[in-house]
Amino acid sequence: MLRIPVTGIMLLITCGYLWFLMGIAWAPSNKIYQQALVVLLWLPGLLSMVIFHKRLLSVWRNSRVFCSFLLIFLAWAALSTLWTGADEPPRELKRVFYVGVFLASLALLSSQYPERIWQGLAVAFVSLALACSASIYLFYIRDAQPLIARLEGIGQVGHPILGAYVMALVVIWGVRFKPSGVWRSLLWGMLMLCALAFVLLGQSRGAMVALIAGFFALLLLRGGRFVWVGGIVIVLVCWVGYELFAPFILARGLSYRPEIFQASLDMVMQKPFLGLGIGTDYRVVTSSYPEGFDHTHNSFTHVAVELGIPGVVMWVGLWLSAFHIAWQHRFSVEGRLVFGTLVVSLTALQFDAASLWGTPRAEWFVIWLPLAFTLALIAQPQGARLRPACIEVS
Repeated sequence: MLRIPVTGIMLLITCGYLWFLMGIAWAPSNKIYQQALVVLLWLPGLLSMVIFHKRLLSVWRNSRVFCSFLLIFLAWAALSTLWTGADEPPRELKRVFYVGVFLASLALLSSQYPERIWQGLAVAFVSLALACSASIYLFYIRDAQPLIARLEGIGQVGHPILGAYVMALVVIWGVRFKPSGVWRSLLWGMLMLCALAFVLLGQSRGAMVALIAGFFALLLLRGGRFVWVGGIVIVLVCWVGYELFAPFILARGLSYRPEIFQASLDMVMQKPFLGLGIGTDYRVVTSSYPEGFDHTHNSFTHVAVELGIPGVVMWVGLWLSAFHIAWQHRFSVEGRLVFGTLVVSLTALQFDAASLWGTPRAEWFVIWLPLAFTLALIAQPQGARLRPACIEVS
């Protein structure tokens, strides 16, 4: 009797998942993006958590370490609303709840239709790569911006840094979905070039480093002579790029990062156990920039400031266990997708993406989406065979 509504709920979650991936660029406004997520993801996701609560327990049993770190971290973040300096603590609590619903929804979708998670990335690769081409056209051709200007993408990837991180992930996904056939390979190559150009034109050094780290990770998983050949090619490309564009790369120096890191550690030691609580506005003040920064420009120090040392220990444990799970699945296409996504995201978290609890936005692609993919690996039915990595995905 529940077959029809259950199928309908999973269809809505699938649409919400695709909207999350593609709407970040193509949604007419952030308001429409968020409202559509409420209808397509949050509400059906919450309903699915009630219907499939026993399945969520089985997901936890499949990987007790990862799921325990995740649940304890979310619980500690929710508990911090008791001492937070935020203006509206209930609002911050609601955001933690949204994160939980997002992660649980994708886990349940994977438990029912695991192929939708990974095929969705192929669709997202095409859609977001096309968004890259549209962004380049609108910014440099229609608006006649100089080529040295930092590219601002369409939709919610308009921020040069955060948008570049999203497209760095798109490139990694695209590597895993190379088609067969001359014409399809040519189209795939054009899409890859558009995504790569977006990352480069955004001039985010963090995004470039993250993308290079992702390429190296995929090469290491591939093994054999590809590691040496591919590694040499990447090093040569980086060297040529540095020689050609050194003035742009060095123009911003270290962007106050060492000073910010030291000041962040000083803030952590002021409240080492509880932290400031999530949602608390703070300024990282340095001697060279007395106006201060609105976050630590590093996910781990940001977590330490908000949630104290216990919070950052749980956050580190969560990411380490996620890498362990992806490593266990490294011989499958899905496992390598997740591993590459984790590497790019972890690198991004060292330089930016400190907004963990905001509404879904570009930061979620490098904060919560990689962890959701890890849950998807865990939640896949034991009878569902992961495709060997030696088989190309068409």
